[in-house]
Amino acid sequence: MRAAFTLVSAIGRFALPALALLLAGLPSVLRAGPGALNRPNVVFILVDDLGVDWVHAYGADHPTPNLDRLASGGVRFETAWTSPICTPSRVMMLTGQYPGRTGWIEHYDVPRWGGAGLQPSRIETWPQLLHTNGYATAIAGKWQINDLRAPVDILQQHGFDHHCVWPGVEAGNPKSEKRYWDAFLQTDGVRRVHVGEYGPDITQRFALEFIRTNRDQPFLLYYPMILVHAPNEATPLNRDTPPANEDLRYAGSVTYMDRQVGELLDELSRLGLDSRTAVIFAGDNGSSSSGMMHGHRIPAGKGTLTQRGVQVPLIVRAPMLTPGGWATSELTDFSDIFPSLLELVGLQSPLHQAEDGKSWVPLLRRDTAYLPRRWIQAQRDLGRTIRDHRYKLNSDGRFFDLKTDPDERHPLNAADNPIWEASRDNLATVLASLPATGPAPFPEYSPNRMREYQRLHSKDKN
Repeated sequence: MRAAFTLVSAIGRFALPALALLLAGLPSVLRAGPGALNRPNVVFILVDDLGVDWVHAYGADHPTPNLDRLASGGVRFETAWTSPICTPSRVMMLTGQYPGRTGWIEHYDVPRWGGAGLQPSRIETWPQLLHTNGYATAIAGKWQINDLRAPVDILQQHGFDHHCVWPGVEAGNPKSEKRYWDAFLQTDGVRRVHVGEYGPDITQRFALEFIRTNRDQPFLLYYPMILVHAPNEATPLNRDTPPANEDLRYAGSVTYMDRQVGELLDELSRLGLDSRTAVIFAGDNGSSSSGMMHGHRIPAGKGTLTQRGVQVPLIVRAPMLTPGGWATSELTDFSDIFPSLLELVGLQSPLHQAEDGKSWVPLLRRDTAYLPRRWIQAQRDLGRTIRDHRYKLNSDGRFFDLKTDPDERHPLNAADNPIWEASRDNLATVLASLPATGPAPFPEYSPNRMREYQRLHSKDKN
């Protein structure tokens, strides 16, 4: 792929119209933007089941000093949305498309329930595109949207040179249920039980070594952490005095996750990579354990279309765009990550692929030409919700003023107020214009699998 960029540079002496004509005929690998020859590293950290109510920089009582450090040098998005449950959220983030467009509207545990999963030949993801355009790439943590047993090279097809992942709970493989102590992990195709070891420590060592090995070339580390998803266990920090219940184990996992983020930041600094590495931190849906914010108990939001279920932390430290240290109330959702990361590294989105997202790179640059988003949306199954800067409309018709009723306890009767009615009608028009569902992403896919699983199991283990 380096040859591709050399070619683009070499033809730079031609007149601009001729250059544009030539590029129009090239495949997407060569459709690089103006920043392609000054490509930053990308570290994308995605924490499993972590909402804003457990991140101190968002007002949580629980201390997360390393996330505070990341936020102090980055930009904190105060209103970031995604789907309120694992796999629809991850597919939206990787593809830049809403669940109703991909058809992936409900959680589907591919290793456990079967099927093709996310097909790289059908929808390109930003890891694929960065890899195709010369980035060294790796994934550490959890994938789950394919069965890694067939095809065995599926992570390579998705654009990863290297991997160290918990493959998810696999049908017919009871060893795979372990993700924390005695973790069952797959590293570059080799699978084994790491007896006596803590899974997040193994993926962390892999992530740090990948950064060290590739410090002299552009790299992408996609780090969808194993932490902090239930069933949590004691961490190496509190194993001698094990927490008494799942809520305390969750809190301990948040502390350990924050520690690992700090180790990554320290290593980037030690290697002199801070100024040319973008670090993006996010949660994949609302928290699965109730937290405390400003002294008040916040109910767990995972799985619900409430603000607590769909709002997630999103912190972007990108020194090449902004010195950071500020927060924004501008709206964003996970469909924006796809175009944002491509613009960050100087690539254009594929012309053949539909895109719902809007890049926030101009916002981080403080570009006066940036046009803010007027709405964002989230979906689980056939339930959808949409909001503007103040009001929120659910697909069942309930309408809320998030400024006066952030917990959504008092639905408004929009007909009582012309402002309410106009806002409700605007949001309803946008929601009606978006696809609610599409063709199944693969033949075996069915939201009924999640419903049946919930019926049989009182506690979610996905």
